[in-house]
Formats: sequence, structure tokens, C-alpha cells
Amino acid sequence: MAWVFLFIAVGAVGFLVLILLEYLKTSATMRPRAEMARKEIKEYESRIAGEQSGAASTQGSLGSLQEEIKSLEKDLKELEKKEGEFKDRERRRKPTKFKLEE
Repeated sequence: MAWVFLFIAVGAVGFLVLILLEYLKTSATMRPRAEMARKEIKEYESRIAGEQSGAASTQGSLGSLQEEIKSLEKDLKELEKKEGEFKDRERRRKPTKFKLEE
């Protein structure tokens, strides 16, 4: 009866050794792939960081351009008012100018 337990124990040890060898073989083949994946992840992270910094600078320049547009729109409104005033003055002068020439 002891022989049965001894064979079961040897079989279990052999099975565990096979599992261990398969694990070592698989981990050895996966290490290069994992390193390559880590390198790619770092590369993409650096690209993302570059794009984010570019986007931040673009947003900063966009903000300054929007402020400049607002100031130019204000200037345009002032110039339109001055143009309207000038046209009003011109309309007032023309009848007088025509009356003097006649």
C-alpha cells in the first residue's frame, strides 16, 4: 500500500516539475515581447506628451488671438461710428455746397 502512495507522490512531483518547466519556457519567450511592449509604451507616452505640449501652446496662441480679435472688433465698431458721423457731416455739407454754387 505504501508503494501506491509513493507512486502518487512521484507522479505529483513529476507533474509539478513539468508545470514549472512550461512556466519557465513561456516566461523566457514572453520577456522579449514584454520589453518591446514597454519600449513602445514609453515611445507613445513621449509622443502623447509632445502632442499635449503642442496643444497647450496652440491653445495659448489661440487665446491671445481671440483677445486680439476682440480688440480689433472694438476698433472696427469705433471706425464704423466715425464713418457714420463723417457721412452725416458730408450729407449736411452737400446741400449747402450746392446752394452756394448756384
